[in-house]
Amino acid sequence: MALFFGSIVAATLIMHLLEGWSLVDSFYYITMLTTGEGPSNSPATLGGKLFASFYSIYSVALLLTTATLMFGPMVGYTLRRGVEFFEKEKARLSAHQHPSTLQGQQRPSEN
Repeated sequence: MALFFGSIVAATLIMHLLEGWSLVDSFYYITMLTTGEGPSNSPATLGGKLFASFYSIYSVALLLTTATLMFGPMVGYTLRRGVEFFEKEKARLSAHQHPSTLQGQQRPSEN
């Protein structure tokens, strides 16, 4: 998490230095680039364009990694609980066979 926010701060400062934008505009640009929204403006300098290109690839990968580390255990736990539930239900239902599925046994009389 610290790496994620540290990257945003560092990239904000780099864009501020490369493009001469205010810190607020640089931060806005970097957060839009990181979240995949697409920035509202584009860099004018070659250095800014190259940095934005490489940072966009890095930041999206970092965002996905951070989300996986944060929410992965919760999703895994939920999926395990769901699988356990369905396995128990399958075992419970297979213990109670319907009369039409009994093979070679006498069907109960219908009175």
